[in-house]
Amino acid sequence: MIAQVVREDVIAAIETIVRQEMEPFGLKSVKVTAAEDHDGDPTLAIDAEYRSAGRAIDPRVVAGLVTKLRNRLWDLGEMRFPYIRHHFSSRQKVVALRG
Repeated sequence: MIAQVVREDVIAAIETIVRQEMEPFGLKSVKVTAAEDHDGDPTLAIDAEYRSAGRAIDPRVVAGLVTKLRNRLWDLGEMRFPYIRHHFSSRQKVVALRG
């Protein structure tokens, strides 16, 4: 059963971190809802919507985002895992990483 309530301080913390990290890449909005994973465990579903941005996305920033979220959520006593879905424009460029 999904825990239906996501505390306001948890939502605010998630929005702050996602905005700090992802606004340079065209972030428009962040939506946080209670969800379940494939085993039925309670989670947090985060949907991040983007517009086409001139700046290419750095995959290292995207990869580190869940760790930053998780650490902050633990500090707040929130144990649900944050799953984030990025909804980028099909024209969005990504930084090519080299060895």
